[in-house]
Amino acid sequence: MNQFTPLNFINIKKTKVFVSFLLCIPFASLSQTQETQASVIKNCHYLQIVEGASGYGKNMNWQSLAKYSALTKADKLGASHLVWERFDPVGAFNGIAVAKAYNCDS
Repeated sequence: MNQFTPLNFINIKKTKVFVSFLLCIPFASLSQTQETQASVIKNCHYLQIVEGASGYGKNMNWQSLAKYSALTKADKLGASHLVWERFDPVGAFNGIAVAKAYNCDS
């Protein structure tokens, strides 16, 4: 007779992906760049447009992955603020986040 165990209901492949995604969340919170609205930007130096891609695969929440990618690029530029311009889907599960990067610290 088969005994009930919690492991009978866990899909190992999905669990690995979920845990991998959770491990990335703390790094996103280390970002120096703040997300803001265009109306808040005053006396700031415009740096450039940054784009972040979600990557390939069936990403149900591709916007978060694309935003993280763009925030990482903005951090490398030394941006203090980021204003989202648009989110462009590429198919059903992937896409690109586009934003303007500003430095308001100087």
